[in-house]
Amino acid sequence: MLLIAISAKAQSIDWKTEKSEDGKITVTSKISERIDEESNQVQLVEYVATTIANVSFQNCVAIMKDISNHKAILNEEISEKLKTLSENEWLIYYYFDAPWPIPNSDCVSKMIFTEDIINRMATFSLTAVPTLYEKKDVKRVRYYNVKYTFKDLGDGKVKLTSIAKLTPAINAPEWLIRGFFPEGPARYLHRILVLAKSA
Repeated sequence: MLLIAISAKAQSIDWKTEKSEDGKITVTSKISERIDEESNQVQLVEYVATTIANVSFQNCVAIMKDISNHKAILNEEISEKLKTLSENEWLIYYYFDAPWPIPNSDCVSKMIFTEDIINRMATFSLTAVPTLYEKKDVKRVRYYNVKYTFKDLGDGKVKLTSIAKLTPAINAPEWLIRGFFPEGPARYLHRILVLAKSA
């Protein structure tokens, strides 16, 4: 029985690869656990979503640089720039109006933009900095590491990738989180494409 339990646990934290409903976006995900800064065992949600599309590389970059667009991409209530830290670094705020039964939450993060001209790649890296903005009356996401990369493949094609490693504001049943995949991350990339193509 112990071996069966161990095997079941191991299987539950394996990476799972799925295609979006339209078959255009590949999403690999894993739900496991980590120990937080207060020595609590909390959920760890990880995923990688990727697709190749006919879209302007410059438009993809411009869409992500405009933080007000993030609200539409992530289906948030609020996405705003709190402060410009440097030419390519910003302090940003998200407010998530979550569907029942998940409570609303927010996230403060630092977004850094880097561009590799030789490899024709742009990256936006977001890392939670929960103490750099006043606490609101909702739970705050304290572990949030998300990266968006855009690689110009030439001939009008761009490879879009989002990589996430985060802990939700509250522990939710695994079946509820699992229901987010693959369409959740796929929708994010799809919305970037829609905005970039209409820019």
